[in-house]
Amino acid sequence: MGNLTNGGDSVKRVRFHRGYVMAGLVACALYLALPSSHASRALFLVVAVTTPLVSAVALIGQRSPERFGWWLLTAGFGVAAVGEIIDYFFVTLAWSPGLEPEINVIFLAAYIVELWGLMSVFHARSESSRQLGWFDAVVVGIGVFTIVWSTMYEAIFGTGRASPLDLLTRFGGAVLDVALVVTALRLVIGRRGRRTGAGLLLGAFVLQMTGDDIAALWNGYRPGEWVDTLWALSYVLVAGAVTHPGRDAERRAAPTRAAHREIRDTLVMQACVMGVLAVMVVVQIGSSVPAVTLAVWGVAWLALLIVTRMRVYGLLKLVEQASATESERRLTAMVASSDDVIGLADPDGTISYLSPSIERLTGVPASEWIGQRFDIALARHVTGLDDFLARSAHQAAGQQATWECTTHPHADGVARTMQLTLANELETPEVNGWVITAHDVTDQARLTSELRHQSLHDMLTGLPNRGLLFDRIQHSLDRMSRAPDARIAVVLVDIDDFKAVNDSLGHTTGDELLRAVADRLKSAVRQGDTVARLGGDEFALLLEDTDEHDAMILANRALESLALPVHIATGDFAVRASAGVVCHGGGSDPVELLRSADIAMYASKRDGKSKVTLFQEHMHMAAREQLELRMDLSTALERDEFVLVYQPILDTHTQRICGVEALLRWHHPQRGMVSPADFIPIAEQSGHIRSIGAWVLEAACIEAATWSGGTSAPYISVNVSAPQLTDPQFVSIVLGVLERTQLPPRRLLLEITESMLIDDSDHASAVLARLRELGIRIAIDDFGTGYSSLSYLRQLSVDVVKIDQSFVRDLGSNADHQALTRTILALADGLDMTAIAEGVETDREYAELSRLGCSYAQGFLFSRPVSPDALHHLFEDQVRSVDDREWSPLPG
Repeated sequence: MGNLTNGGDSVKRVRFHRGYVMAGLVACALYLALPSSHASRALFLVVAVTTPLVSAVALIGQRSPERFGWWLLTAGFGVAAVGEIIDYFFVTLAWSPGLEPEINVIFLAAYIVELWGLMSVFHARSESSRQLGWFDAVVVGIGVFTIVWSTMYEAIFGTGRASPLDLLTRFGGAVLDVALVVTALRLVIGRRGRRTGAGLLLGAFVLQMTGDDIAALWNGYRPGEWVDTLWALSYVLVAGAVTHPGRDAERRAAPTRAAHREIRDTLVMQACVMGVLAVMVVVQIGSSVPAVTLAVWGVAWLALLIVTRMRVYGLLKLVEQASATESERRLTAMVASSDDVIGLADPDGTISYLSPSIERLTGVPASEWIGQRFDIALARHVTGLDDFLARSAHQAAGQQATWECTTHPHADGVARTMQLTLANELETPEVNGWVITAHDVTDQARLTSELRHQSLHDMLTGLPNRGLLFDRIQHSLDRMSRAPDARIAVVLVDIDDFKAVNDSLGHTTGDELLRAVADRLKSAVRQGDTVARLGGDEFALLLEDTDEHDAMILANRALESLALPVHIATGDFAVRASAGVVCHGGGSDPVELLRSADIAMYASKRDGKSKVTLFQEHMHMAAREQLELRMDLSTALERDEFVLVYQPILDTHTQRICGVEALLRWHHPQRGMVSPADFIPIAEQSGHIRSIGAWVLEAACIEAATWSGGTSAPYISVNVSAPQLTDPQFVSIVLGVLERTQLPPRRLLLEITESMLIDDSDHASAVLARLRELGIRIAIDDFGTGYSSLSYLRQLSVDVVKIDQSFVRDLGSNADHQALTRTILALADGLDMTAIAEGVETDREYAELSRLGCSYAQGFLFSRPVSPDALHHLFEDQVRSVDDREWSPLPG
């Protein structure tokens, strides 16, 4: 209970409030359901008595400004509970009947105490003066008296049968009931935020007033009637309001805001009172109204107008006073607590005021600045104001001047950077002097410096980045324009196979390696040269005053330094890199120089890596041509510029066409027919090879499906690129093509290269095995030119090996070629594979292949690659020149 009463445990307060309200509502419902009896009246008495008890428990230990008002309210209901006890014993139990008027005096006293309590709570919440707050009470009193007099005069005083005491209690109770309701309404209106507590009070007094009016005006009322339930509910709601956790005083607002709210709430309440009076007059104006009532109406309206005027005038004065005081206090507090320095100086420059924050900024108290001329004091404690006197002397009235300066180091050795502003306010009457402001920008200056450094340097290695390198190259070019004999060189260095390091050892190891490379490159160049990181594994060297010969020496020295073992956490690494060098004597720009170095570097990559290449003009033309081809290639498929030509594969024994290889050609609108050797590598680098390869596969199968002969028709051979084979959807793509074209799987032969098998043998083996399960045959193209082919051949799912034309060429006169071809044929025969010789161009080569036992061949000797129409003519010629015996396109 201690935590409950002192408000320390809000959860318990909420539970206590809800528990009491629920129990009280249940008791009221039970009372309404029970027939009138001594037991039901006893239940009513319990509800009345528990209201002050529960309220007192909730108020014990409270320290809010409203506590006096809440205690008065509790006391008023305590007096009412005493009246209920006396009424129960002397009237209900008939100890002494006829004491109702005397007992009503007790309730009248209770209402007076309750009204006193409500007014005290209202004044504790009001930020206006106590005198102004009582104007509200006057308005309420005038309105209440007028309403009660006009509505209850006839009912109470018109009969003449009641005793004076009875008349006093009935009329006084009616007046006080309305006063309680209006005051509770004022609490609800004036409350900011949640209004639950005030709302419970308003509900309680509305129920109490309703019950009192019914009992006073209804001649048939007897104790124990349903009307008593209204009083019981009012008791429960009052205790609910006292125990409610949110009934405490609000957080006080600023004086001006509080006064404005007071005006609003007062006008709302007075408008309500006057509106009720107006409605009452309109309702009764058609009937006979006594002269005394008319007089009361007139006096009430006049009094309300006077009181309202006085109330609003007083509040406006309060707003004016509060605004001036609040502005002054706000300004003083802001200046005193601000980190910025604000000061005033006389027209001659003598400092008359400085805010205390000057000591935090300079380490010198404000008292030591007062009385000194600001130019002398600033020169003593601040650096970086060399032009202060000159600029301040030329400041016109109303102008400002700003400097960024640095204070002398404080006791901790730290100097602060500040932004100083001097404003000339000599012609401003309120100031008549100089306004000095200073703002600490140490952190901003440090951050700006760091951001400037970060924007120009690589975060990982600390080297200059691309932007700073461009700036330095441009400075060198500008200097060269003034010194025609000067030359510079730019070297672009790219680490070979760096992606493998990241993939195998992780990016942390890769970052360590990049930092080590940066250190090696810095140690390899001369003082004054620039080493920059462009991003990823690309570095650049700017070599000042260097010709081609020296630039090549320095670039080779840099690569040699990288080749020495680099020790990092996971072990020693020998870094290999490729470099491109461009040397220039002026008339270019940084972008062009780096592009030229990049072209030379890629030439090093193409030539085997780990070397230095000097840029030549023809490289630029080749690079531009490749770029143009790359751009044109991106739309070639959409523009239907690709065509297929077909080269027959012959059975050397029967001279029949057993198969056809589909070969891709690009019919460029400007360049004419472009060789696959020129555009296939570009397609692989750009990623277009997958879409092009899918088109080739479908077009070739569509063509093959038109050939007559059913399953005995020639097969179609299609080349597959490495990106196609690594595509997870490749098998599905092939099946989709066969399904759409209705080509039997046995009539499709897919050609792959040895390098594709070596790069990813596990994945390749799985894909090839799946294709062979579906009936599609696989061939290894250019067999014998790759690496470790023999060790992989048995493991792979392969049906055909194609002997590279480099072995077929000069087969009749070259003993080495004869030996290699014989070995390949024997190997294929031993592994139950078919061998096809490529590039057969002479009768002697063909004769030698037949002698060695090669059953299938293709080449210019038999046919060049031809169009589909020409291929059909070849098929027709073959049908006319051979018999009709059945034959198989390929064994197996």
